[in-house]
Amino acid sequence: MRVDLPSITRMVALVASMFAYFGYNIPKTTIEWISMVIFGMISLYSAYKNNYLFTRGQKQKEVLEIHSLYKKAK
Repeated sequence: MRVDLPSITRMVALVASMFAYFGYNIPKTTIEWISMVIFGMISLYSAYKNNYLFTRGQKQKEVLEIHSLYKKAK
């Protein structure tokens, strides 16, 4: 089962609203730390998916070069 990003966002918003409803306040530093970790994970994932770093990416790059769809940097 794959979970999409909007579902995760809704779940986080639901949990945050339940904490607020029951009077449990999350410290600001904790929220900042969690957002920093999530941002870092998303950055690493996008760098992994959008660059030709590993074997699969290198093969994709070769196919693009064969079909003249990839321009080499000067």
